[in-house]
Amino acid sequence: MQLVSGSKSAGGTSANNRPTCPIESDRLWDSIMAMAEFGGLPGGGCARLSLSDEDRAARDQFVRWCRDARCEVRVDSFGNIFAIRLGRDPTLPVILLGSHLDTQPHGGRFDGVFGVMAGLEIVRAMNAAGIETEASVVVVNWTNEEGVRFAPGLTGSSAFAGLLHRERARNIVGQDGRRFADELARIGFDGDMAQGGMSIAAYLEPHIEQGPVLESGGETIGIVSGVQGVRWSDVCVRGADRHAGTTPMQARQDSFTAVCRLVLQMRKFAIDVSPDIRFTVGRVGVQPGSPNTVPGLTTFVVDLRHQDERVLDRVAAELSLQASEIGREERVEVEVTLAMEVKPVAFDRRLVDLLSREATALKMPFKRLTSGPMHDASSIALIAPSAMLFVPCRDGISHAEEEWAEPEHLAAGCQLLAETVVKLACAGASRI
Repeated sequence: MQLVSGSKSAGGTSANNRPTCPIESDRLWDSIMAMAEFGGLPGGGCARLSLSDEDRAARDQFVRWCRDARCEVRVDSFGNIFAIRLGRDPTLPVILLGSHLDTQPHGGRFDGVFGVMAGLEIVRAMNAAGIETEASVVVVNWTNEEGVRFAPGLTGSSAFAGLLHRERARNIVGQDGRRFADELARIGFDGDMAQGGMSIAAYLEPHIEQGPVLESGGETIGIVSGVQGVRWSDVCVRGADRHAGTTPMQARQDSFTAVCRLVLQMRKFAIDVSPDIRFTVGRVGVQPGSPNTVPGLTTFVVDLRHQDERVLDRVAAELSLQASEIGREERVEVEVTLAMEVKPVAFDRRLVDLLSREATALKMPFKRLTSGPMHDASSIALIAPSAMLFVPCRDGISHAEEEWAEPEHLAAGCQLLAETVVKLACAGASRI
């Protein structure tokens, strides 16, 4: 990646290898680091759960920055924040870009945040370069992408896209017993922008890869062709609380033993179906939680991911079958409920090709790949042309405090996005 002589701006696309919209890499980095202060952890990561006090502080700062960048800020009834840089023709469908500011409990500084701060940096760079566009450019912060405090995740983008009913979304009860809509109001982000009140010509989402492919291959950019399908299943196993010292093994209705059998058996089955599958159990609750009581109730969540919906169907069917059989053998009741489904998504080919052409013009090594993690783009792709780009992260680590992305990689991804956004917005997205 070349730097523009005499500036802190990255990239270049014109004949003299200068960008049409030079971003400031130091300003982008400083914004990301400033955002990391909200909910900062001792190990360098962040705990900024959706609609928490830390999230409110981060949102307030984002809104201040956007207004300073001469954007009109609007908020919808799901807490999604839209910073609008008006184009010459405000009636045209907008160019939308961004990601999310909420994090995992022990999250990093870049997951989601890079996408929102890159969008803000592009607006700042367009202002500095005096670029006027036909279509408006809008930077979005989607609410509750992570799905930690409120399940399911992708709440804001799914509700915006009409995939999650408005009242269902607003009435979600979080892990702490608080209602989604009440927390929106408490932190001051229960907005009045009408659902469906924005027509989108293109949605672009930059993100750290959260995997090791780019780093191991030496590529600066990942251009994402699609996203794996994701299914979350809530599993509830009901046995009977009994004394650990007096209840014979053969007489027990041990919910946790049944869960162990089910998880291990399903893991083997899933891998046998496809070595590319992702089968994860990351949340388990055991009650009553006493060391000398046979647990009568165990709940857990299965996170299942694959790019082929037929594979997801086969594994999901086997989960229900094995739950019934193991439940009968262990004399427990097992209930499997589909909590969330995000179908496999193929991104818009024209946008993917445009990103590829711009990366070539910028002389940035890139690779086309499929995303393993789900993203807000998974939702928006169902209602508007969408695409994503990735930048490398160290050792592929994410959802952890040691998550790290190099400043030059972040700048490269932001510059690529800036050139693409300007091209789309100046053309009114009429030609890609």
